[in-house]
Amino acid sequence: MTQAAINYGQVLYELSLPEKVIEDTALVLKTVPELKRVLNSPVIPKTSKHRVIDRVFDEPIRVFLKVLVDRRDMELADDIFEAWRSLVCKAAGILEASLSFVTKPDEEQMREIKAMLCRKYKKKDVRFRLIEDPGLIGGFILRVGDVETDWSLKGRLRQLEQNIMRR
Repeated sequence: MTQAAINYGQVLYELSLPEKVIEDTALVLKTVPELKRVLNSPVIPKTSKHRVIDRVFDEPIRVFLKVLVDRRDMELADDIFEAWRSLVCKAAGILEASLSFVTKPDEEQMREIKAMLCRKYKKKDVRFRLIEDPGLIGGFILRVGDVETDWSLKGRLRQLEQNIMRR
């Protein structure tokens, strides 16, 4: 994620727009990639792009989107919305974690992981980014910020290999 996307995310957060409007906008831009392509195209005049924004998006977010279009930063939209979500989570006391796995954990396992993270980091809740990764062979990798806990078979095999090489 670029610093520009983080800065835009901060601005979007400070605008205090309704969460539903922002999430709906993110969903539209993600599910209709042609729209983002049109809004990012250097060939299409700004006035035409502004008309599209006025017709498609809710009023509160239009000015923000027009600034992105005018500065040709619409390709940063996904990262901007992700930066905004991080700020919303941080303000609400919600921890962000990434869980890579081969087989998706069941509900009970997710509750246990969530409870452990809430205790460890003294947070109210955890927002997971779930990533399926068959290359792990088995187990999982849990990332919170810069801290990575590797309980995958691939990681265990790598540790075993390093131990054998040291001897």
